[in-house]
Amino acid sequence: MSDAMRVQSFSELLGSILQEYEHNESIFGIHRSLFYVPKNESPYATEMFGSHLATPIGPAAGPHTQLARNIICAWLSGGRFIELKTVQIMDELEIPRPCIDMEDEGYNVEWSQELKLDQSLNEYVHAWVLIHVLRRLLGFEGEVPFGTIFNMSIGYDLKGIKSPPMTRFMDRLDDASAKINEIKMILKRQFPQFADIKIPPRLTNSVTLSTMHGCPPDEIEQIARYLLEERGLNTLVKLNPTLLGKETVMRILHDDLEFTEIQIPDAVFANDLQYDRAVELIKTLKRTAAKRGLYFGAKLSNTLAMANNKETLPGKEMYMSGRALYPITMTLFDKIMRQFNGDLNVSYAGGADALNVTTLLVAGAHPVTTVSDLLKPGGYSRL
Repeated sequence: MSDAMRVQSFSELLGSILQEYEHNESIFGIHRSLFYVPKNESPYATEMFGSHLATPIGPAAGPHTQLARNIICAWLSGGRFIELKTVQIMDELEIPRPCIDMEDEGYNVEWSQELKLDQSLNEYVHAWVLIHVLRRLLGFEGEVPFGTIFNMSIGYDLKGIKSPPMTRFMDRLDDASAKINEIKMILKRQFPQFADIKIPPRLTNSVTLSTMHGCPPDEIEQIARYLLEERGLNTLVKLNPTLLGKETVMRILHDDLEFTEIQIPDAVFANDLQYDRAVELIKTLKRTAAKRGLYFGAKLSNTLAMANNKETLPGKEMYMSGRALYPITMTLFDKIMRQFNGDLNVSYAGGADALNVTTLLVAGAHPVTTVSDLLKPGGYSRL
């Protein structure tokens, strides 16, 4: 297996899909018996950002939403809220290997896209068009609403987000007609059975903001205001589990879960956004969004920075996710929802899995996304 991602052209992607489906009744190794089949009267269908959402679950920004083929695998398995891989201005990162350890709870040292911005954009547009093509191939077209939402994820500071390459990236997600028209010509020449499919040029009207651990509160607010006021985007702000404070987090990890080997430096808590300031920030941004008729919410939660005590991964610091993060994020979810008397939109990702997703939905999370669970046996089909 290569340690570098290989992007494919649209023709290669669709050609391999059609060939595999014809000969094996599968797509990217997922058999059609495992495809999610949408229904008109689905009890869990809902709306978000003014669009129909067929299922309130999907892959969180991460390894499952970087390449078009991975996005397709999640969609085939029932993920309809697709949180695209977080992108940033620095798009020539040297990613250390290995970068993910999923023995039980998850650990990683990778935090941004491995592709260049233009490559990321192409992957997202390819996935968007392929989903429309697959609806016809699988017989969903005309039977049920589209029901899929792409959610852009960006980081990590105001200067980078407002830079020309990043604004161009956001502009092209807002209007991808030029790229889609190129793909339509390919469809017309090579796959004429799909040439007449209508493909909306706007991939997304929403964004999840991810900031680095230690980002100043005022800068987080400035970025969110920019996204709401100048970009007109429905906005979610990802919050860190450190909002609970060190005493609570370590009590959960050491006393309740007995993960006594996990150590978190004091600086992780000292440098992150503090709870009272987070409450002020949320109140301000709720008002800002309401004035413009836009959606604002919190994304709970980010991964948890900690000392690299396992030494399975390179570097001195790593980020925890999955099973051990679940009770921490749920404690924060409970605290912040009580703070706002339930009047806060929350997108949940923090140890969500196939066994606790109904609990999360009943508790008011909307949507629920996951990474760690999809990296375990069963993969995408756990959706």
